[in-house]
Amino acid sequence: MHEKINAKVVIPEEITAYLLDLADTLFEKSYYSYIEYADMMIDDILNFIQTLPYIPHYNLSSTMKNRFNRYGKDLQYSFFKRKSSKHTTWYVFFNRKEDKYIIRYITNNHKDGKHIHSLIKEED
Repeated sequence: MHEKINAKVVIPEEITAYLLDLADTLFEKSYYSYIEYADMMIDDILNFIQTLPYIPHYNLSSTMKNRFNRYGKDLQYSFFKRKSSKHTTWYVFFNRKEDKYIIRYITNNHKDGKHIHSLIKEED
């Protein structure tokens, strides 16, 4: 029998605003032909964020700290790939304080990949 985790995931307003802007930007730059597809991507990211209490977390390497400490101290991260976009890995950086997960930064391998030494191999 699994214990129920009573964790809370906090998404600050600036992260929510970033995600809303991201959907609009991806649509405007024709990464998606319909805004609904961009919105679905944001929904996938938000759904993933809600799973943070239940999935593996990783500490930042010293190299990663040089790049990502601007978003907070003692950050951890987790990552995922959408089934519909196998060449993009999304990374979510957060602080964990007991049972509270505070989202600090969201990026992907296309934007910050050179700064992240991923535990997963990018597929061709």
